[in-house]
Amino acid sequence: MSEVRLPSDALVGVREALSHFELKLLDLDASIGEGSVDADELLQLASDFHAFKTDVGDIYSIFQSSVTSFVGVSAAPVAVDGATVEVRAGSPRKAWDHKGLMSEVSRRIVDRNIDLDTGEVKMNPQEMIEEALHYMGVSYWKVGTLKDLHIDADDFCEVGESKKSIVIRRDK
Repeated sequence: MSEVRLPSDALVGVREALSHFELKLLDLDASIGEGSVDADELLQLASDFHAFKTDVGDIYSIFQSSVTSFVGVSAAPVAVDGATVEVRAGSPRKAWDHKGLMSEVSRRIVDRNIDLDTGEVKMNPQEMIEEALHYMGVSYWKVGTLKDLHIDADDFCEVGESKKSIVIRRDK
């Protein structure tokens, strides 16, 4: 089986072209300040640039799918030059039963804060509400922290097909 050569050199070329494009945008920014730019042309460039961004996202999505199929889900991040990379799995969640889930979270927080021997309530209502906020986001529920209460988030929402993604953390 022959080894496939990875297209790293092509990626270097694209990055060089993007650096060149960035310099052109800096020149354009100066021209905009002088008022010597046609608005229609500028908006066309914005549209073209946005389409390019979408194309790059689509290409990265295809690449990510290939990588995750080959590598699988890794338990620990892998150190590479200048970053760590890990493959994680997650499922999109929608149509949350917010009322039902909040009721369950509240019940479990109250249950956890009552001493079964004495009946003493360890937290006041304010503290319990603050703890409940620990389990939710602004527009979503925190699946990992809900597990701390032994609550399966999937019981309170529609779960889509699992999707693997690459998480990259750049070294500072």
